[in-house]
Amino acid sequence: MTLHEKRVITALVGVPFLFGIIYFTPFWVFTILVLFAALAGLNEFYSMIRPKAAKKVIYSNYLLTALLFCSLLREGILYVSVFPLFVVLPLASFISSYSIHYPKMGDIGQVIMGPFYICLPLAFLVLISRLPQGKMWVFFLLAVAFAGDTCSFYCGRLLGRHKLTRISPGKTWEGSFGGLTASIVSAGILGYLFFPPLSMVSVMVLGVAIGISAQVGDLAESMLKRIANVKDSGKILPGHGGILDRVDGLLFAIPVLYVYLCY
Repeated sequence: MTLHEKRVITALVGVPFLFGIIYFTPFWVFTILVLFAALAGLNEFYSMIRPKAAKKVIYSNYLLTALLFCSLLREGILYVSVFPLFVVLPLASFISSYSIHYPKMGDIGQVIMGPFYICLPLAFLVLISRLPQGKMWVFFLLAVAFAGDTCSFYCGRLLGRHKLTRISPGKTWEGSFGGLTASIVSAGILGYLFFPPLSMVSVMVLGVAIGISAQVGDLAESMLKRIANVKDSGKILPGHGGILDRVDGLLFAIPVLYVYLCY
């Protein structure tokens, strides 16, 4: 079976399952699903970057991630109190092991970067689902981001001639433009169908913002993989790689949508 066939089969199985979870399950089920994605993504990040830190330092961030998403199940802003702990506990753990393993600033930064790069954006996705019409907005976000990613891939393969960046040699300007066009068009269609009170200009501008931020997120993860000298962040999704390989664009697009909905 070719890589392309694996990608298509995984998408055909995964997309209906994901949208079924969003629409037809209680809020806590969706939250637990996102928690698993956050833990898997965080594990892939640490496996890829390999910071020189004691295991208890890494495990503390896994526990804090679980605490963060469990706090999202409660009403109120209890989850805000968890954010500083992603800095406090790792630093405290480094202090306790300082005499044994002399830490470098880069190792400390890599340990702390993981949750802020992966877990906090996914926590915002859970917060979006709690807003009025939240499930529809989650669907909107996923559809716009995935449409852009898919069209970027195929436009790049069919029309790509000009390299976009040295970070990811396979990406081209033609693919990037095709992906952004797909994001804008899908945002306009879904905005018209699901959110008719909103102006079409506003929704399409949101499509531009989501499309650009998702592509930047994709390039950011490509840069991390190039630094780590790995092809994929993991192997959990046949044909797609790891969880990070699938949600890299969303990690940058989720905060954009959250700010839009708040303001």
